[in-house]
Amino acid sequence: MKYEDADILAFISNKSKPTSASEKDAESDDNAGSDESSKARDLEKKDLEKDLLTEVPGLDSLPAFEEFPVSSAEAPMEADPHNSLNNGSNTASQALPSRSQAVPELTSSFSPDNSFVARLSGKDELPFEAFDGYDFETSGVTPSLDEAFGIVTTGIEPLEITHSGATITGYIASARRSEIRLGTYVVVPYEGGEKLFARVGKLQYRQEFAVDDATEIHSRRMLNARASPMNEADYKFLACLDPLCILYRKKSDSALTRRMADRIPRPNTPILPVTDRLEVQTGLNIPEEGVFLGHLSVGGELVKTHSEPETVAYYLRNDYFLGDPLIFRHILICGSTGTGKTFLSKNILRQFMTESNRYRLRNSPDKARKNPCLVIMDPQDEYSQLFEDNETLTEEDKFRFESENVTYGRVQSTKAFVAKVDGQKYPGDKSRAEQLEFTIPFSLVKYNSWLISAAGMSELQYIGLEVLLGDFFKSSVPHTYLNFINYIENEGTRSHYVDSGKLHESSYDGIVRRVSSRFFPKVFDQDATPITEIVDKIFKPGQISVFPTEYISSPRIRDLIVLTIMSLIVDNKLNTTGIDAIKETPIVLALDEAHRYLSRANGEHARLIISRFADAARQGRKEALGLFLITQDPQDIDDTVFKQVNTKLILNLNNDAAISSLNVPKEYERRIPYLKKGQMIIHSPDNSDIVEILGLSNCVVRHR
Repeated sequence: MKYEDADILAFISNKSKPTSASEKDAESDDNAGSDESSKARDLEKKDLEKDLLTEVPGLDSLPAFEEFPVSSAEAPMEADPHNSLNNGSNTASQALPSRSQAVPELTSSFSPDNSFVARLSGKDELPFEAFDGYDFETSGVTPSLDEAFGIVTTGIEPLEITHSGATITGYIASARRSEIRLGTYVVVPYEGGEKLFARVGKLQYRQEFAVDDATEIHSRRMLNARASPMNEADYKFLACLDPLCILYRKKSDSALTRRMADRIPRPNTPILPVTDRLEVQTGLNIPEEGVFLGHLSVGGELVKTHSEPETVAYYLRNDYFLGDPLIFRHILICGSTGTGKTFLSKNILRQFMTESNRYRLRNSPDKARKNPCLVIMDPQDEYSQLFEDNETLTEEDKFRFESENVTYGRVQSTKAFVAKVDGQKYPGDKSRAEQLEFTIPFSLVKYNSWLISAAGMSELQYIGLEVLLGDFFKSSVPHTYLNFINYIENEGTRSHYVDSGKLHESSYDGIVRRVSSRFFPKVFDQDATPITEIVDKIFKPGQISVFPTEYISSPRIRDLIVLTIMSLIVDNKLNTTGIDAIKETPIVLALDEAHRYLSRANGEHARLIISRFADAARQGRKEALGLFLITQDPQDIDDTVFKQVNTKLILNLNNDAAISSLNVPKEYERRIPYLKKGQMIIHSPDNSDIVEILGLSNCVVRHR
């Protein structure tokens, strides 16, 4: 029995074939045949239909139609007489494509081939109905096929978006799979010009066909060096997108802005890389200007755009447009030893010391704007190098800095203030910055008794110490540390307080033991200018005042010096009658090894320190006091201070407790132990979304 191709497809569609007049005559002749012949033909037709459906996968999903026309150009010149299915016209093998032809070959395009569409546009072609999913003119989306990573697909999971999250899956073409990383930023266009700005949140492979590759035979074949490598075309590479926002313009000439992701893209919409720097900055809410911190990156590689310059600079908001500058809401830099904390800190702190960077003081009578004074507690004697240029910078480095508003070069107003300590000498050979020597007068202890109190002092002992200090400073003798020790060690003084019941005997003796330290005489009241007399030289607008402590061998004396400077700043900032030089100057206090001075309170001594600096942190916005904390142990900083820190720059950390204390999203927590030198995560909710950046590869000042 012979069948025409139209007969075969008519069987599949369960529809009758249109017949011509000659064919109707032939049918009338056939009707004269026996019923048995008719039944035999029917059986043969059913068998052939079954065979065709088996040989052509997916044929049952084809749209219903009656015949498949073959153009004269594609038809053979003459029939094959030896073909059992030939009836003098097109054969079934010609009408039905082979397996390789049954499904059109995938190309790099995301729309139907133009020539294919043209062939279907004629009046004699197939009666397909228009399918909106491929109507790009309607959607207004013109995908860039050369740049697209892939398409949005519903073949794996349905597209959905809710108030709590979204499920948007993209199929990534095999040619672009190596370019996708966790955290890669992409855009998906909507009709009307809007774009979904998203980040890749998950990557996965799925098998193209339902086969089992978890077998011994398969594993041995793959491990065999002579075996063919894996063909990625056999797998689906999927990227799950985390929508960050929708980018849009209210009018064609208005500024680009963003709103929450409140709609989903259409299926088969292209997924495109971000090529416009403004789209990245708007999508991540990064200011276009401010204090430069680094360049946006993903997986340690810089994000590059088609803009000039091609990298995306990350700035910290430093104006009053949306409130106070973020420096007065405090910055934390944390990282393990050797990750580049000092290098990064120099590059950032230098940005604050430009002539154009000025802040206003709320309590100033004239509301004048002033340059800040940068005060640095320097335990490694490295920050006095802000006075020196980096001689290794090339002209290309300088051009790149200038193109992205990165300030570089020495700060001539840098000065080193050196505490005179008996038996210790500051070498001062790392820079040519001016050095001024000072001493700490014991008179500062009058209102800061915790400067000489020991960490283990009880609350009763601390109260007793304040009573003793109050009476001592009322006396007419010179108010020095040695005179105070002679005062409390005097037996008559002891009898006065103990016998009168003002202090318990054990408390009095405990106070004497704890304040009689061999270290205090080496730092109090030395032969140098008291720091209280050079306050106006330390706190000057536009000046960098460095307090090095590396030359001091005793940690107890180092802590005393640092706490003295800190208390001098805090007391005068918080008190209404503070010294004008401090009260009326914006101050950025950079505190290296911050965990040593702001650790969790484990006694009365620590509690008093923390409460004082917690108040300073809370009022920093009002008093123009910004804390710049540098530490390798962020988990040790007291919570009351830590909660006031708005901007966190996180370098490599391997301590789980330290990582957990930073309160960053889980997906970023997992990255922290793998950050390379100079690579960091920035968590600054009032400035931008959480991002990864790379710091500069060169220091803007000397760094040795």
